[in-house]
Amino acid sequence: MTNKRNKYQSINNDDEEDDDFIISRDNNNNNYNNNNNNVKINKGNDSSSSDSFDEFIENSEEQTFLKNKDNYGSGYDNGKIKKMSKPYGKLKGISNAINGDTVKVKIVNWFRTLLYHWKHFFSHTLRINLRNKLSYLLGFSACFLVVFIVSLCVSIITNTPVVFLSLSEASVGEMDMILTPGSWTLSDQLNYTMLSGLLAGTYKDPNGSYFGDNQQQQQYALDEQDDSYHSPRVDGTVSVVSAKSCPNGNTNPNDNLWKYHDQLNPCEPYCFESVCSNSVASKASMFVIDTAREKRMGLGRDWTLNAPPQGTVYIQKNLANKLSISKGDTLFIRIPTRSFLSSIWTHANTTTSTIPIIYATVTVSDIFSSSEGKFPSDQSSAIIIEYSTFLPFLITQFDPEMSYNSKNYISKINFYDYSKQVIINLPPSRLTPYINSNQDVILEKVVDFSNKILYKVGFNELSSELPVMSELSKNRYVALFLGLILNVIIFILLFLSILLIYSLLMIDVETRTFEMGVMRMIGTTRNGIIQLMLFKAFSYSVPSWGLGLLIAQVFGFIVSAIFKSITGVPIPPKLTGEAILLASALGIIIPIASAIFPIRNALGKNLHDSLDVKHSKTAAIQISIERSEDNSFSSSVALIGSLLSVFGFGIYYVFPLSLLSFNLTLLLNMFFMLLIAMLLGLVSLALNVEQIIERAVVNLFFFWEKRAIKSLVIKNLIAHKLRNRKTAIMYAVSLAFIIFVNVSYSMQQASMNYQVQQSYGSYLSVKSSEPFFQPESTLLIDQFLSQYQPEIQDYAWESSSFSIMTKQYQQSQITNIGHIYSDGTNMYAISPNLFATTLPGFLKASSIAPDPDYSLNDIQYLSEQIYSFSSGEKIIIGSLYTDVIGASIDQSFLLQLNIKSDQVSSVNSTRHLVKPSAMLDSAPSFKFSKFPSVTNQDSIVSFPTYLSYASSIFSSVREIPMNQVILKLNTNDKDAVESIKNRLNSFLIGNLREDFDMLDYYEKIKPFATASVIIQYFFSFTTVLAMTISFFSLMSSVYSNILEQTKEIGVLCALGIPKSWMIRIYVYEAFVLVMASSMLGMFIGSTVGFTMILQRQLFTMLPIPMTLPWQLIIIVFICSMFFSFFSAFGPIRRVLNQPVVSIMRVVT
Repeated sequence: MTNKRNKYQSINNDDEEDDDFIISRDNNNNNYNNNNNNVKINKGNDSSSSDSFDEFIENSEEQTFLKNKDNYGSGYDNGKIKKMSKPYGKLKGISNAINGDTVKVKIVNWFRTLLYHWKHFFSHTLRINLRNKLSYLLGFSACFLVVFIVSLCVSIITNTPVVFLSLSEASVGEMDMILTPGSWTLSDQLNYTMLSGLLAGTYKDPNGSYFGDNQQQQQYALDEQDDSYHSPRVDGTVSVVSAKSCPNGNTNPNDNLWKYHDQLNPCEPYCFESVCSNSVASKASMFVIDTAREKRMGLGRDWTLNAPPQGTVYIQKNLANKLSISKGDTLFIRIPTRSFLSSIWTHANTTTSTIPIIYATVTVSDIFSSSEGKFPSDQSSAIIIEYSTFLPFLITQFDPEMSYNSKNYISKINFYDYSKQVIINLPPSRLTPYINSNQDVILEKVVDFSNKILYKVGFNELSSELPVMSELSKNRYVALFLGLILNVIIFILLFLSILLIYSLLMIDVETRTFEMGVMRMIGTTRNGIIQLMLFKAFSYSVPSWGLGLLIAQVFGFIVSAIFKSITGVPIPPKLTGEAILLASALGIIIPIASAIFPIRNALGKNLHDSLDVKHSKTAAIQISIERSEDNSFSSSVALIGSLLSVFGFGIYYVFPLSLLSFNLTLLLNMFFMLLIAMLLGLVSLALNVEQIIERAVVNLFFFWEKRAIKSLVIKNLIAHKLRNRKTAIMYAVSLAFIIFVNVSYSMQQASMNYQVQQSYGSYLSVKSSEPFFQPESTLLIDQFLSQYQPEIQDYAWESSSFSIMTKQYQQSQITNIGHIYSDGTNMYAISPNLFATTLPGFLKASSIAPDPDYSLNDIQYLSEQIYSFSSGEKIIIGSLYTDVIGASIDQSFLLQLNIKSDQVSSVNSTRHLVKPSAMLDSAPSFKFSKFPSVTNQDSIVSFPTYLSYASSIFSSVREIPMNQVILKLNTNDKDAVESIKNRLNSFLIGNLREDFDMLDYYEKIKPFATASVIIQYFFSFTTVLAMTISFFSLMSSVYSNILEQTKEIGVLCALGIPKSWMIRIYVYEAFVLVMASSMLGMFIGSTVGFTMILQRQLFTMLPIPMTLPWQLIIIVFICSMFFSFFSAFGPIRRVLNQPVVSIMRVVT
């Protein structure tokens, strides 16, 4: 006891260590009264650093002056003030001067006292941490993880829009704004020279003065830098033939006569086709670009090729493989003048004998693999040629017999005055506006930029597009749901970290009960205990805060590099200000907040019980005595009441507000709060059955064990219930979190893939780039597919929309009989086997009309039912129209169709009274829904019904315009699909005259793989993190349990209990705790994950499955078993290695 008393004497009494402090202070107050001249820190006169400064200086003016009278020399005489010998000013200012000087002295003394005590608290905390290195390491690691995780994750989450930006740019190219001539202007070309001058403010009107007034000119000068990132483009479809496949062709680019004329065998206008008759032409998209301008504006960040020299081109790798060519080979390109020269060719006054085709002989300068953001990723056959050399080169490839005047006219043309479109990008750094989780904010910035551009160049003459923004909008729901998941992840990680820090501080108090009892007995005040505990919390947080931010910044550079390599989009490597502030708050404030309950626990213990070393601190029975007058206010009831009030206000007001304003961000935040409420509710529910599950686990897994051991395990679980509860919560929440995260990840991945599957209808289909295929093309495709067996198991046709029956597009209408409610619709005709050909799972019907002539056993044969006698004139519509127009399978409605033939000058509107054959919630390849937000839905009829509606135009079903053919393959293997696609593509290129698109599912989802990899990395990282935090908690909890029960362990050992029994008892306890918590976590995670999938299915109407990550769950369970063994084996082994006498003497 004497040693313990001496150990803490320096904290509570002034001893020999205080001499320097007292002497230095007495020099400033050499006449201080002996009763007041020392600031003692003892029980009787508590002037600790926690005393308020106001109390410290609240002394009477007279007493203050007496203590400092010698400092004022002869100015003091018998308690009265007289003229000062020192220059302190006039007499009326003496009192203020004295008081001011006294306050300064007391401030200095107060701060010196504060620093004096803080020095002792620091040294004492340092000694404790050095003595308990493992405990400090756990606390330090917990705070470090909090700071590291939050700062890094918040920075990453802030930049998660980069993932969707990468997907959008891959899909449409790195183009923020595209300007094209308005269709109402009857022009297809733009004067880029004029447009560039308007944006720069240097364009002159016909009078020679600058456009706009002086004020506008000044504004243009200011905006010139931001509005100068633009470039012209011309693009179109060309046909390409390899010179290798046309041996009769001349590869000399200066010899062009053979392409257009043959004097011996007249072949005009197909001389080139005659010479290269054995060659197969491939269609390609040719882009005429200004390489330097596009590089400056950031269009194609990863594009490394320089401008190709005149007469050369770059071609895409897929096209090169298709043509079997390599770098340096020669190509013949068939360039239609209508697409690339347009009005230039028209104004050149060419003769009728001059064909509007240019056959260019070019050399392949280089081959590139991907678009690199230069053009949409779905372009697989692209050719790049330089803008500045394009027209001069074309002139050399003209028909040699073309008139001199026409050539001369074209040679004087500035091709920059005839661009097809102008691409404008945001100024550097153009990615910054897009890196925002709120798409409304992004849209506002991009629209403001586009409005400024359109105002300068003339909004009434141009059409504009926002390609990246439009593509981002398509991923709006995915981004919002991903943000919701990430918010849940951050919340759960913070919850686990806070709980761990609280647990460590509480354990630190409980294991130092005797030590704190001694400190209180020898005079340490309550304020001293509080300061000591806060120093303990700061010893965790301050070092870990600095190290956590430093390591997070290092990882920030690593993550930025990984992002750049995966997505091609650089993200800021520096931690965001929001991340640093949040991490600082959590790393410093939370440990202090977590110390509140441990401090209350430390000060709330009875001094006698704290100093009792003969009895165990484990209490299987607790008795509490409460006074009735103390129950006037219940904090728990107040907290629950406040939460319920906030919850009610949110549901009653905020939720309707989000629906009425269609504020999806607010709505998703409401969902987030509800999800967290459900999570916490499930955790509370699980805690009530925790003990039951623990008993079940003991009886289930240890049925073979001795009854005494099982009994001791159960008693230990009961005795350690309160401490184990924190660990049980952490393990349950951790495993629930892991299951939830992986279910969310699989849901996101499945959602993106299913959206493409639902849109395409199959893994491979062919769609016309024009409104429809020509009848002869339809016949060719049909003949080819019917012979392509067995790779193509089946195929089905889909017609064009009935709305194209008018020369000017006019949508069909669905309306009720009273003509009050109506909606637009696109009516299609389908083959009888269409739904049997498309992918299963997407066809969902709310109601299907019974048919006496056709027995519908499977919904996938619904398309056959509309070909029966009874249902032949019926129509398939969306479930929405049940409420909108009152349609049902028994209630007819009106279908209004608009037709305009060549013989009729006006549009003929006809109305048909029809009944629905089925009302669909969703269908593959078509737009159906039951939600009112989805309007202008599709409708489906049979081909005979379609023909009857258009009988004035078509006389046969074969004349109906076809838009798409959907293929049902006998495999879904990616490579097999690619092989079928290549063979089909080769046939179509060689036989069809019109353009077409190959809708390849695997090609479409390829950009999604990037997002999936990034999301998987993040989720895997958070999974490992959650398990690490839980292991810390388990280890600290088991260690405290063993340390607290050392006396019981000593008694049992003294009674002859083998050491192997003792090891088994505590290992079993840890195992039961982990196993029961894991079961609860699996239940909670599965419930929350299933709920989120149900919500996602409701929003998207996609058949997203509930997939439990069984492999991951098994791995987590195995890791948990190892964790339980190692957390218990080490501490119990260390205790049992000591003699029984030493075990009995352990003081806690």
